[in-house]
Amino acid sequence: MLNLPDNTVFNRRIPKQKFYQNLPVSSKIVKLFTDQIDSIHWTHKLAPDTINVDVGPTVSEIQILKIELKSNVLDEHVATLIDREIPYHLVFLVCYQGYGQLWIAYKEAARNREAKFKVDRYYKSDWKPIDELNLTLEGLNLDQVYESILLQIAGDQVAKDEGEELKTALDRSQEVERLKKAMARLEKRMLRERQYNIQVELHGELRKLKKELSRLEERRA
Repeated sequence: MLNLPDNTVFNRRIPKQKFYQNLPVSSKIVKLFTDQIDSIHWTHKLAPDTINVDVGPTVSEIQILKIELKSNVLDEHVATLIDREIPYHLVFLVCYQGYGQLWIAYKEAARNREAKFKVDRYYKSDWKPIDELNLTLEGLNLDQVYESILLQIAGDQVAKDEGEELKTALDRSQEVERLKKAMARLEKRMLRERQYNIQVELHGELRKLKKELSRLEERRA
């Protein structure tokens, strides 16, 4: 599965209630677990003893979790709870009726002692037949392997320059996405607006956003 080496296969079932029993989670989250998830399996372990690479400065292991769904919907709050509770970097293989989607979030140690990890937004592959989903393991340490996997799953959602820090690239890509969404909203408002003075004001806001977007894109050139 995922074209990963046989040495990485782990294949252990994790009871889904493990993630909400005895934890201060809302009844809404518990309901999402029970309504959306059929089963969770820890399928692969990427570590120095399974793929013969060194640990990195921040990544010591990467775990692949296969989540079988009861429908083709998984709420991100569920994935986030799992990500925060497991002290390793995770890749989710989300499955439903023979199709799968890969999920990954940028994950880093939280600054406060109460939270174990800070989980950023999720990047997701397209839905495909499970046997068509593949990952290539590239890198000399697990930080580099993790970065490579994230970029494979994110695809054109993230543009990273050579030598650039991954977090910097992710932050910029998210800001570009935010600006494009804001521009689209402004353009729709301009089409609906009938008052000239408000149109002029909206056009000025749009021009500022375009200038900021151009600045971000020029930094990559």
